[in-house]
Amino acid sequence: MKNLRALLAVALLIAFAAQMLPVHAQSTSCATKSGYYVASLNADIDPGTADFMATTVSNAESLCAGNIVFVLTTNGGDGASMESMIDSIQSYEQWNGTFTTLVAPGGAYAFSAGSYIAEASNKVYMAPGTTIGSATPIVSGIPTGEENSTLTKDISAFASYMETLTSAEGRNATATGLMVTKGVSYPAPLALKLHVIDGVINSITLGGALAYLNVPPSTPVNTPGVRSSLISILSDPNVSSLLFLVGVAAILVDIYHPTIILSVIGVAVVAIALFGLGVFGASPLAILLMVIGVAFIFLEVKTAHGVSALIGVVIFVFGFLLIFQLPPGSSTNPTLPAVNFSGIPDITYGLLAALGAVIVIGSLYLRSIREGLRRRPKVNDPAVLVGREGRMESDLKPGGRGVALVASEEWSVTSTEELMRGDAVRVKGVSGQTLAVEKVIE
Repeated sequence: MKNLRALLAVALLIAFAAQMLPVHAQSTSCATKSGYYVASLNADIDPGTADFMATTVSNAESLCAGNIVFVLTTNGGDGASMESMIDSIQSYEQWNGTFTTLVAPGGAYAFSAGSYIAEASNKVYMAPGTTIGSATPIVSGIPTGEENSTLTKDISAFASYMETLTSAEGRNATATGLMVTKGVSYPAPLALKLHVIDGVINSITLGGALAYLNVPPSTPVNTPGVRSSLISILSDPNVSSLLFLVGVAAILVDIYHPTIILSVIGVAVVAIALFGLGVFGASPLAILLMVIGVAFIFLEVKTAHGVSALIGVVIFVFGFLLIFQLPPGSSTNPTLPAVNFSGIPDITYGLLAALGAVIVIGSLYLRSIREGLRRRPKVNDPAVLVGREGRMESDLKPGGRGVALVASEEWSVTSTEELMRGDAVRVKGVSGQTLAVEKVIE
């Protein structure tokens, strides 16, 4: 039964991993490329939205849709995911499809990483009351003393990247460069006047905007699916770190109340958390430190003096902090530094304090449980019968086995002397569930 549960857990993990593998757009040979594929994104740019973009391009190509209209509203996000989305757009354009970014309906915005995605598109349209820009990167993890020089280099690199994307589509690179160097944002009319975009839609509704672009009214608007949404959730290091702790807690609880089920669940949750941290781009060192911290917390179960738990907490917290350091540099564009286009929320630090408190209190609580279990008398432990007397229920030859009634229960017994039914005996030892007895001289 235990093996079956373990196999089931492994199968579920493999199935989960298969579902979470990123989608890569594959070119499809189409005799005719026509029609529209519409996708809508209202979220921060992260690995989940990058997966959604790849899925959008893959689906459009498989349907031989010659036009993608990507409805976008975003505050920005991480640089690596932004570049992945731009790669997907450029892959579709190389397939000879037309990619259009539509900032709509009224009130929508394409800030920060979203503005790069828009400028990488063949066409950019905005609805009245929308805004684009504010694309200055937020750089974290700069060594002390290098803030000014490093930030200047990073802004210069991304300004050049933005200007290259814009120039490739024949729009105003000077104006878009200011979105990076000066953090400028443009409302729809000014963006059109400066030729940052290709047109302003005369409707504030999404339906009206799509009609303006000649999208048939029956065309479905696709939104992120379950996989993309899960990747977005798990790529949040706050969520993944909390799941990591929950999985560890489940395993710890199962140590004292063995069910196998909790251990399987705990291992699965930890695996999912590590997947999320990997998707986020956490360094192997950060993950390793978290694992080592957890190992010290488990060691507290054996040592029971509090020092291991304290060391584990310190190492775990240090690893947690390292998660938010600079992510890996661009693999597709080596000239670009590794940046995020959105800052780390304050809730991270609150969660960090909560994680530390849970670990410390949990280890102390589990230690108290351990001590309580140690003091609790064992149930049905034959060792407690040593010295007790009973009476033979069967005859017994030397070295053989018989049955004796001891402490109101029948036990399998053995002896080095011959015993007869009814003889009084005393327990002098235990071997497994078999009692070693000797005759009592009455």
